Amino acid sequence: MSALAYGAIILGGGLAGAALAAALAPRVNLLILEREAHLGYHASGRSTGMFIPSYGGPIIAALAEASRSYFETPHGSARPLLTRRDVLHVSRRERAAPSAGAVRMSSARIHALSPILKTRGLKSAWLEPGTGELDAVGIHQQLIATAVRHGAVLRLGVSPQNLGHDGEAWRLRVAGEEFRCSALVNATGAWADETAAALGLTPLGLAAYRRTVVLVAPPEPRPRVLAGPIIKDMEDRFYLRPFGQDLLVSPCDETLSVPTDAQPEPRDVAMAIARLKQATGYEPMQIKHRWAGLRSFAPDRLPVIGWDLRAPNLFWFAGLGGFGVQIAPAAGRLAAGLFLGTETPAASGVRGPNPQQFSPMRLAGRKLRAAKLYGLSQTGRTNNRRTAPNDRLAFRPVAQGRRQPA
Repeated sequence: MSALAYGAIILGGGLAGAALAAALAPRVNLLILEREAHLGYHASGRSTGMFIPSYGGPIIAALAEASRSYFETPHGSARPLLTRRDVLHVSRRERAAPSAGAVRMSSARIHALSPILKTRGLKSAWLEPGTGELDAVGIHQQLIATAVRHGAVLRLGVSPQNLGHDGEAWRLRVAGEEFRCSALVNATGAWADETAAALGLTPLGLAAYRRTVVLVAPPEPRPRVLAGPIIKDMEDRFYLRPFGQDLLVSPCDETLSVPTDAQPEPRDVAMAIARLKQATGYEPMQIKHRWAGLRSFAPDRLPVIGWDLRAPNLFWFAGLGGFGVQIAPAAGRLAAGLFLGTETPAASGVRGPNPQQFSPMRLAGRKLRAAKLYGLSQTGRTNNRRTAPNDRLAFRPVAQGRRQPA
């Protein structure tokens, strides 16, 4: 039986894989493989959906701003994916403004905006406009729909087997079918390093961290609380915001975790309630809902986007941390440009950095001195190196990707 051929196969159907697929599908014949039976099961489906460009540093801010137009006027959507809601940044220390447009707030103005927040002891309070709430599910669905509309094939609930490179193409066996592709994309989120290890490569050092969220009934005056801003502690001790008819609270916990189906721990739930009480004086009688998700980061906390020169035609799109929802459209376009060799970060609205700032080789080089250990050519491509197949690979989320044949 002959193998079905694709230009690229994207492992991981989360936001990263969906964003890259949406940008690549008009140019590349794609297959997206997702291990779970439905999309958004892990981090992509557990986001609290906040759009705060100042959160994450200047590079993340640039990608978020470059994504703004997609959220405000998405193609094929009946409504915007971004609902405006200001963010009130607070601190018990003197802190600089989080963004150029932020406005310093007095105690009286804080109380008018958010009557539940204690103002005594606050040394800094800044209101950041142009922020809001994102429809994370809608964004994910829109990106996948765009990819499928341009011919991408999506397979759910499948795990690739016998993955390897035969000197000409990557080969996978999925549920008895064989597939081959010119390029393979690692967009497996928290499992990205496990995917690399399954390919016989030293992991890059990505780490997954658990974060907890709880929903509680809002205090009185309920209408004013639900109309108020997102409140974010500038020391990352908590954030809270209206969420439908509830109040969403996170203690901003960051607990190192193995890649897994993250579940909230009782101590983190208790910490969320304790920090809510400390900030507002309000202690809810019950918790209506609780969940946890994993946020995966590279050691330098920048996304990992680019070609892995240790293996033939292997592309990474991972390490989006807790910023994936607000940067997905622009990051997907940036990744597609680097994949195709047609675009630089500056052309995608990210000023200053060059592609090497995102490259997986910035991480591999620290540990492996990759250029010497793997006999790279002058162009950085491996010289007919083969990757040994594995009998079974535990790819969790699975997505899409690939560049045009040379």
